[in-house]
Amino acid sequence: MTSKVCNHEIVILRIDPKVHALRLLSASAHGRRPRTAKKWCNEFGLRATINASMYQNMDLLKSTGYMRNYKYRNNPYINPSYGAFLCFNPVDNSLPEVQIVDRRLQKNWRSVINRYNTVVQNYRMISNGKKVGWPQRGEIYGSAAIGMDKDNHVLFILSRSPFSTHDLIHILLSLPIRIKSAMYVEGGPEATLYMRAHDKEMVFVGTCGADTPEHVAFKSLQRIPNVVGVVK
Repeated sequence: MTSKVCNHEIVILRIDPKVHALRLLSASAHGRRPRTAKKWCNEFGLRATINASMYQNMDLLKSTGYMRNYKYRNNPYINPSYGAFLCFNPVDNSLPEVQIVDRRLQKNWRSVINRYNTVVQNYRMISNGKKVGWPQRGEIYGSAAIGMDKDNHVLFILSRSPFSTHDLIHILLSLPIRIKSAMYVEGGPEATLYMRAHDKEMVFVGTCGADTPEHVAFKSLQRIPNVVGVVK
C-alpha cells in the first residue's frame, strides 16, 4: 500500500527491554520547557526517543490521556476514549519490564497499571495481533506509534508518509514484525522519532519532505512536551 502524497518507508526501531530501559520525560516536570527530540536525548543521555502522547490544546504540556511517572502525575485522569496503557518500571520483578494494557479487553487493567511506576495512556491501534477501532475516514497524516511484538520487544514506529490510521494499522499487521499491540502517540509534523549510535544520528518526522534522515534540518524539529526515551 502506498500513500497518495509520498512513498517513504515506515521506520521501526525495535528495543529489547531486557537490555535497554525506557524512560518517560515531561516538560512539566523539567522546567516547563518542551524540547526537540534531539535535545531531549542530548540533555538526558538517551539513545532514542519518540512522542509519548498527544497534548491538550488548553495546556500544551499536559497529555491528553493519563500519564504518571512514579509520584509525578502529568495528567491524573483516565481518558474514557483511550483504551491502551503503555506500562513500564514495574514495582516488582514478577511483572514484565514493559507491557501495553488494553482496558477494553483486560478486566483487571486497573490493578495491572497500579503495579507499574510509569504509565502512559493513548488510543489503541492493535491488540492481540488484531486491529481495534479506527474505521476508515478521510484524514491522512504521518504518524508515530509505540507497539510491542510477540517476543516482547518494544517498537518505536514512525510513518513519514501520510495514511489514515485505519490503513496504517493494516500495513503494520502485514509486515513481518510479529506485532501484537500498538497505540497511537502523535500525528503530523510533531510526530518524531530520533535515534543515535556512536557518531551517527537519524531523525524521522511525520511529514513528507525532501530531506533524508541523515540531512534533515534539525533546527526545524518541533518541540515536544512528553517523550518516551531509550536509556543506554
